[in-house]
Amino acid sequence: MSLLDLRRRLKSINSTQKITRAMEMVSASKMKKAQDAALSGRPYAEELANLIEGLVARSKNNLEHPYFLKREQSKKILFLLFTADRGLCGAFNSNIIRYLHRKQLENGQEKMIVAVGRKGLQFFKHVGESVVAEFEDLSDKPEFTQTLPITRLAIDGFLNGEFDEVRLVYNHFVNTMQQKITEKTLLPFSPPEASTEDADRFQEAEYIFEPSGAAVFERILPRYLETIVYQALLESNASEQSARMVAMKSASENAGELIETLTLEMNKARQASITTEILEIVGGADALAEG
Repeated sequence: MSLLDLRRRLKSINSTQKITRAMEMVSASKMKKAQDAALSGRPYAEELANLIEGLVARSKNNLEHPYFLKREQSKKILFLLFTADRGLCGAFNSNIIRYLHRKQLENGQEKMIVAVGRKGLQFFKHVGESVVAEFEDLSDKPEFTQTLPITRLAIDGFLNGEFDEVRLVYNHFVNTMQQKITEKTLLPFSPPEASTEDADRFQEAEYIFEPSGAAVFERILPRYLETIVYQALLESNASEQSARMVAMKSASENAGELIETLTLEMNKARQASITTEILEIVGGADALAEG
């Protein structure tokens, strides 16, 4: 590679490094807010889950509600898939898309997708899978009201018999360096398992259902399902921002290493050029002296 080519490539990589560093700083800021939102939402979801578990236990299995209805054969499954709207976040999108795509290849069940995020939508439309709905531009500043249409679509489709099951597929935030692909059944509803302490606390409480247990669950269960979907969006957003920050940090470090390597090569090429010029000058002087 010539000295001119090395200089051009070094300039290009320096420009790229400035961009990745800027994106790293922006992602770090968004990551902190997204992590705080995901972590602060967990206690509410867990407490609501414990309350429902206690209510179900106190109902003495006398509850009859369509949300609890398990079909004998689950032939139609709706997946609520959470991905990012943008790339440049490492394997965040590809891993969860690959996970669900393998699910799509399983036989004996019809699978449909609600794509929450542009990347999942683009992939599954490209491969010709059934995408029944799409939701984009939710990940920057997730709000509870944004997920209500998603939950309503899932509930209505389940109650109308369009789907036998509804499942969430998203990246659960573990820490900045780790996200865990999670699949959770949303419908038919199965009461979450409370901790021993919480279970005892709710078992000891006395409940009187007014006007009826079914009516109570008619109001509280949709709110719980809405909370679960919203929490999945928060977890996915925190995972996305963490993955993007780590990816941009890695890109900046790789660019720095490449800059060092190219700088060394450029210095060697410059020294070789200078040495060649000196040898030519000396050779020319010797030729003049001999003449």
